[in-house]
Amino acid sequence: MNIRARAAIAAIAFTFAGVAFAAPLVVQPADAAKDDPRLAALFDTLLKAAAAKDFAPFEAAMTADATANFGGDEGPEGFRRAYGIGEPESHFWAEFIEAVELGAQQIEPGLVYAPYLAGGLPDEADPYLSVVAVGAKTELYKEPKEGAAVVADVTHQVLEQIDIEPEDLAKTPEGWVHVKADAGTGYVKEAETRSPLDYRAVFQMVDGEWRLAAFVAGD
Repeated sequence: MNIRARAAIAAIAFTFAGVAFAAPLVVQPADAAKDDPRLAALFDTLLKAAAAKDFAPFEAAMTADATANFGGDEGPEGFRRAYGIGEPESHFWAEFIEAVELGAQQIEPGLVYAPYLAGGLPDEADPYLSVVAVGAKTELYKEPKEGAAVVADVTHQVLEQIDIEPEDLAKTPEGWVHVKADAGTGYVKEAETRSPLDYRAVFQMVDGEWRLAAFVAGD
């Protein structure tokens, strides 16, 4: 689900007060697998399987009640139903690769989220309106176009989406997000941002082994 769609759904379903950031909120990238060979090995196995669209390693790595969505789909069969595993248009593979390749964060002993920002949003930020600048260098532009004046470098910052009503979203060109940052308002490239409510994988230590406990989006 892209940022435009998430914002439109949030606007319909909820009434929010804007988050006024007194200072830049930052979510630094994390790599929980760096110092954990077992977790790194699981990531490597599942990333290769996703690239090959091979579900068998995922099935072997799941907990018995691994969550595929918030509608009750669990375990391997739940994943097959929820994500259309085996169907050519299944988006599961690409979404999994993108989430895990961004890096993972250990939330507590034996519990890891990927991408890292899924479990690391500051309390001051509204998860329904916030996006995190995940690009290696993300800049805030005055206008939504290449070559526009740069307002600030907002790399790794938590940004608040504005103009989220459908009629306002239509005014922002495809590929851009209208946001509020500590430095002011402007536009960032959608490809350099990610919502904490987007697809994320949850890994849990079970009997001394890392397992895939969930892969979900939304709240």
